[in-house]
Amino acid sequence: MDALTIPRLRARLHGPALARRLAIEAQRGGEEGRAAAERLGRTERSRPRGTLLWVHAPDGIDPAALLSLRDRLDDDLDGPAILLTSESAPDLPAGTPADAILHQHPPIDTRRPVDRFLDYWMPDAAIWIGSVDQPLLLDACARRAIPLFLQNAVAPTPEGTRARNLQRRLLGLFDRIFATDSGQAEAIRSLGAIPARIEVTGPLARIHPPPPCVEYEREALVSALQTRPVWLAACPAAPEIDAVLRAHAQALRSAHRLLLILVPVADHLGPELARSLTGMGWNVARRDAGEDPQGSTDVFIVDCLEELGLCYRLAPVTFLGGTLLGAEVPDALDPATLGSAIIAGPQGGSQAATLAQLEAAGACYRIGTPDALGQAVIELLSPETAASLALGAWDIASEGVQVVERLAMQVSSAIRNRGS
Repeated sequence: MDALTIPRLRARLHGPALARRLAIEAQRGGEEGRAAAERLGRTERSRPRGTLLWVHAPDGIDPAALLSLRDRLDDDLDGPAILLTSESAPDLPAGTPADAILHQHPPIDTRRPVDRFLDYWMPDAAIWIGSVDQPLLLDACARRAIPLFLQNAVAPTPEGTRARNLQRRLLGLFDRIFATDSGQAEAIRSLGAIPARIEVTGPLARIHPPPPCVEYEREALVSALQTRPVWLAACPAAPEIDAVLRAHAQALRSAHRLLLILVPVADHLGPELARSLTGMGWNVARRDAGEDPQGSTDVFIVDCLEELGLCYRLAPVTFLGGTLLGAEVPDALDPATLGSAIIAGPQGGSQAATLAQLEAAGACYRIGTPDALGQAVIELLSPETAASLALGAWDIASEGVQVVERLAMQVSSAIRNRGS
């Protein structure tokens, strides 16, 4: 018996009634009606011209990861469009055009909706994310010679001979299977997937590009610093600045040439902050006033948020503001991509998940109270200690690069070969 016999019988038995119900819902219009029409393989969207990559994510996918993949494919395929089929629309990162990822619900797994969907969209390649579902849809893709890839592959746990045969048949349809770890790869291999097609790459994740920097500005400041030790307070909230200054005073007793670079949360705060610190007795230089740090400068205020990337490149140690008192926190992966060791307080805010990941990997120095900041700075002034944290953070910040690169290389090669 063909492994697809049971799915085909189910489709013939239940498909007509389901299609009738969806057709009635589609006629009612609105969001539910649109979703019902899409489940029947219909859409009001126009297919973009050129290459179209279809991503099917039954278990969901981080849209930022898809955007990273699209950006990488731009180098090879001249702006491919991305169609995502999933049960819910992706929550795109702020500032992303709404049409950066086209979304619709997947067709039900019966012949006519599947054929209607594939006839309309004509994908040049397809990527299944996670688990392998919709066997008739997958088989229809293979019959049309659409290159198929399985990313973030999750080994199914079939019960019974027929279920195992079905999974073996479906896994055999993929040109390449990318598993998240060796355990998943071995489990997939044990089901009968072709070993040569299985690779362990890790999960598909967004690529975090380093924040920009004007190189000649960096070179000029490196020359002005003259090998002075430096640490950075990135966007501390106003109530955190006292803790930052106390930490700097404490660290100066261990490194008397130490310079604090302070980037306020808003550019316009620079002049008043400089006056306040000068009144406290600190020797201050301010970037927006055209002042460079001198040998006697204690605090260098860089009152230009656009130059955070420059500051991360100058400072081997960064305190992430907002993490002591729960205010807004800068992107933790920015210093991580540039090799600056991270100090963070107990509050993660919007960066809580990233900071937890960094901490779990031993790639972030977490402190529990403001008074602990000074000792953290002192410890990380050791180049070996700072480098160890920074290297671990860089590994996490860059872990998606190789996964995206490998998948993009395989997809672009398959699309080019298909068109030749």
